[in-house]
Amino acid sequence: MKLTQRAKDTQVALVNKKLRGLLKGFALAATLGATPFIAAAQAPAAWAPNKPIKLIVPYPPGGGSDTIARIVVNALGNKLGQTVVVENRAGANGAVAHEAVFNAAPDGYTLLLSSADTYSMYPALYPNPKFISAEFVPIAPSAVVNFVLMGRPGLEAKNVPELIELAKKGKLSYSSWGNGSAGHIAMAQFLQVTKTEMLHVPYQGAAPAAQAAMGGQVDLALVPAPLAAGFKTKLTPYGVASAKRVELINEIPTLTEQGTPVVAPSWVGVVAPPKTPDNIIATLAKAFIETSADPEVGKKLNAAGLVPLYGSTKEFADYIAKDYAFWGKAIRDAGIKVEN
Repeated sequence: MKLTQRAKDTQVALVNKKLRGLLKGFALAATLGATPFIAAAQAPAAWAPNKPIKLIVPYPPGGGSDTIARIVVNALGNKLGQTVVVENRAGANGAVAHEAVFNAAPDGYTLLLSSADTYSMYPALYPNPKFISAEFVPIAPSAVVNFVLMGRPGLEAKNVPELIELAKKGKLSYSSWGNGSAGHIAMAQFLQVTKTEMLHVPYQGAAPAAQAAMGGQVDLALVPAPLAAGFKTKLTPYGVASAKRVELINEIPTLTEQGTPVVAPSWVGVVAPPKTPDNIIATLAKAFIETSADPEVGKKLNAAGLVPLYGSTKEFADYIAKDYAFWGKAIRDAGIKVEN
């Protein structure tokens, strides 16, 4: 990733200003026990599925998106009266799955668990994306994934100040789940805030990226919170890139607490192929929103290190449209480019 000199003055301020207002702008209740707004999903459904539904996850098993899918799938199937099958289709930082669903039949039987990585950031980073984010049909939000900066076994730095000092002495490396991924962009923030440089090594998913740090192939990894819980005794946890500590790993402080203001949550939500009819969206939205409102689902998401998101289809649509516009402008203004 190349950053222009102007990025050094503008990127962090732009990104962090926007991310501080993430949940406020979404008008969502992002805490367990809050009452979700279920308007726009109350009308009687005119469509009912009569065969299994595929929920495509753009990353390998083990990451934040996959964890969300596995938590909601059974309750969702019960609401719809049909089996919902999770299908992991990784590649190109989620672009492979997005392209497949973009071209799928708009019949309600192929859905996508999208996220800020690919929906909002990818099109601005690549000149000729093979899908148009704005043409997907929003259904419902699911959760926010937060990330933890972690170091390989044996890395000399034991805390953030020591890590910054080490990075300034020699070039370290870090992994992410793809060029232009949320992990890649968040690490760009970290490098700008700390005035350091590191080598980026992309992998095909968050789990392989974390395993690369575990195996000493890279020095650092920005690990989704659900994965970080399992790696916290194997890797050195430096801090969470979020505004607040994550319940599952509450003992790990935020990077901001340690004087390094990096806040980089990533929304995850469900979208349908372009031109999916309104009556199909109404049925799916009602089921997804009611599933999210289930206290047991919320507890499982929190227990997995995720922040549940509740909101109507319209709120979700409004938010991701603004998120898409923001990241496009921020990436262009900062001069961020992806080297293939």
